[in-house]
Amino acid sequence: MQDDDEAVVGTFPPPRKSDVLFGSGTHWQANACVNGIDNAMAYQDGYRRAALHLVEYVCDAGRGQDFLVYPIVYLYRHHIELTLKSIINVACFLIDYTLTEKDLDTLRHHDLAKLWTLARPLLNPTCELGGSPALPSDDLEGIDSYILQLHKHDPDGQRFRYATRKAKRLPSLPQLNHINIRDFGIALEKLADYLDGLDMWFGDLVEAKAVYQAKYARDRL
Repeated sequence: MQDDDEAVVGTFPPPRKSDVLFGSGTHWQANACVNGIDNAMAYQDGYRRAALHLVEYVCDAGRGQDFLVYPIVYLYRHHIELTLKSIINVACFLIDYTLTEKDLDTLRHHDLAKLWTLARPLLNPTCELGGSPALPSDDLEGIDSYILQLHKHDPDGQRFRYATRKAKRLPSLPQLNHINIRDFGIALEKLADYLDGLDMWFGDLVEAKAVYQAKYARDRL
């Protein structure tokens, strides 16, 4: 009997020129809407959901972990990257911080440590603007630790995408032997929950700021 991870191999006919890859299909329940109202959020949340589904499969089935570990880590890491970039952009708008050329270069790349270094000092001023106290130092230190651990093993967002590094064809993960999928999944859900919460709250503050600015403009007429 074939393993579930291999069962799909050889069960479909070969590709044909008439096959349509993108578009609406006959099974309407499986149709995904692309370029919706909040496309950025769909990207951001989609990577987290996919990672969690894979973690739950591994934990429930007790197999596939040696293959699924790579997409799991990549998907979670990419979600964190997108969320940090969103937090930075929104916080800068709220507190009227102008990004430098160095900041913009950081946003164009995938270095989580640099992104967190850019985001961290923006958080408490944004919280103050929203009428909330500063974030607890234990929370920030916890995020520091998580980000540094992710950065240590995947500094460029490529180590769980490719088995070897492009330049010298060296192994991508020479210092890793084991990753506990359950522990990793729980940890990254904690990190994602915290950052997603900040991102959503900052988004609400943007809406409040827009309403205030509109009212202020009307009052001046």
